[in-house]
Amino acid sequence: MKTFLTGLMLLLFTVACAAQETGPQPPTLAYGQDICDECGMLISDARFASATLDLKGNVHKFDDISGMLMYHMDHPESQVRAYFVHAYDTQTWLRGETAFYVQSPQIQSPMNDGIAAFADRATAETFAARVQGAVYEFDELRVQVHLTLHSTN
Repeated sequence: MKTFLTGLMLLLFTVACAAQETGPQPPTLAYGQDICDECGMLISDARFASATLDLKGNVHKFDDISGMLMYHMDHPESQVRAYFVHAYDTQTWLRGETAFYVQSPQIQSPMNDGIAAFADRATAETFAARVQGAVYEFDELRVQVHLTLHSTN
């Protein structure tokens, strides 16, 4: 019986520790109520919503992906622990660093920057072909936004 209880305690401890190691979690957004930290507009379209968690534990919310990237270009003191973006097709949260992005003038995003996120490259490439867009990984998109969008503001 003592061995059983010891084993059960060890199992519960392992499960509890594993649950704590899941990493940063995306915030809950109140669509139509939360304000974009970059532009001040209401966040209303889940397909484009994004957020960051900084090293101090502050959450920043955005109505589109380019706004998120531009905000952090302008606020380097807010060191990002995790980027979160919504998948355009499923509207589920993705880690921004691992998502694939399509940019096209045919994508009607809140700030008209035409960027949508996807969980996998194949889905992004299929969508990009349909909207005559380009596919980017996270760091490539950051450069693209810096060169094309941020430099015009």
